[in-house]
Amino acid sequence: MAAVETTDLYGFPVKLTELNVTERKECDAFSDRQQAPWMEYIEKDRLPNSEGKLKEMVRKGIPPTCRTWVWMQKSGAAKKKAALANNYYQIMVTAGEKSNCLEDIKQDAKHTFPSHPWLQSEDGQAALIRVLSAYSVHNDKVGYCRAMNVIVGLLLVAMNRNEENAFWLLAALVEDTLYPGTYSRNLTGCQIEMRALDELISNKLPRLHAHLKATDCDISIIATDWYLCLYATSLPAETTCRVWDALFNEGPKILYRVGLALLQIHEEALLACDNAGDIVMKMRQFASTMHHRDRLMVVAFDGIGGLPMATIEKFRDMRAAEVANSIKQREGASAELDGAMSGLNVSGAPSTSTAMASSAKEAGSKVKQGFGKFMTGLNKWAENTAESMAKAAEKVGIRDD
Repeated sequence: MAAVETTDLYGFPVKLTELNVTERKECDAFSDRQQAPWMEYIEKDRLPNSEGKLKEMVRKGIPPTCRTWVWMQKSGAAKKKAALANNYYQIMVTAGEKSNCLEDIKQDAKHTFPSHPWLQSEDGQAALIRVLSAYSVHNDKVGYCRAMNVIVGLLLVAMNRNEENAFWLLAALVEDTLYPGTYSRNLTGCQIEMRALDELISNKLPRLHAHLKATDCDISIIATDWYLCLYATSLPAETTCRVWDALFNEGPKILYRVGLALLQIHEEALLACDNAGDIVMKMRQFASTMHHRDRLMVVAFDGIGGLPMATIEKFRDMRAAEVANSIKQREGASAELDGAMSGLNVSGAPSTSTAMASSAKEAGSKVKQGFGKFMTGLNKWAENTAESMAKAAEKVGIRDD
């Protein structure tokens, strides 16, 4: 059967195999059955008093019609919004018109889900730019980081294009939910998350971990966009929203559970790959066609065993000093190279950035190189050297500054 072209719940065009069509119908039917248990709480305008009951319900999926309400309540976004003036978002929108990040935001907005009609329309682009520029002045310590654009893009279409809710959910994610420093200049927090994930793969999927090491496939090349984009550029939109249901309720350990679930579901196929390039390509293909969102979440919650937050925190603490030292060494090497280059008086001498791109980079550059679908150059990646990966990073404008 030829691939079926259709549009998903949120307006994204999708190509489906016959199996995908069947999987989506099963998931839609299951989602419809979840509507009734939620109606009781919708009518009372309150969530279940029991955290256990709420977790059980959320893990089965929040009906799309209830998502705005539940996400705003459980993420803390509603409290953030209520704590400030009613027109605070509009004040930030006005201030955002002079944001130092505005030009970067405008450029990235053009490439945010290019196949989505509304997000690429004049109205969609304007909404995306307003939310991102407003947040860049609201939280000027973070400002704007590429990845926020796809998060906000999906928030807007999932929440019926409500800009203010998207703004406050982004604030809740960056400020309260995700690991500190996830969107810092060196992506320090994301680097720590990658190394903690590596530890968990070693514990939960030891065969796959050994295979990744044997093929010199750093997990950051696969998983960086999982943690920066919160799966928005990796999974189908409706599957991503299913992940976000649990993320807003249970916090960042959900990113680990889903990552481990994806790897476990496709472990045998990944073990059959004999090089890092094939592993990366296969994993991206598997994730992008994961339309059976219920299967993914069942494995995430029931298939990988216990995953207390204390274990994740332990691994984060173990690897944080290592990341800090790596960044310090890299910055020191960069400073030395800058000094050496400034002493050269040779017309046409290569710039520092060019020289750095040709040198082997540590974990920080590996993380940036793994930046998902923004890394279009990596789709042609077939070599395992640090030099080739650094060149791929340059193609999409990911820099160290």
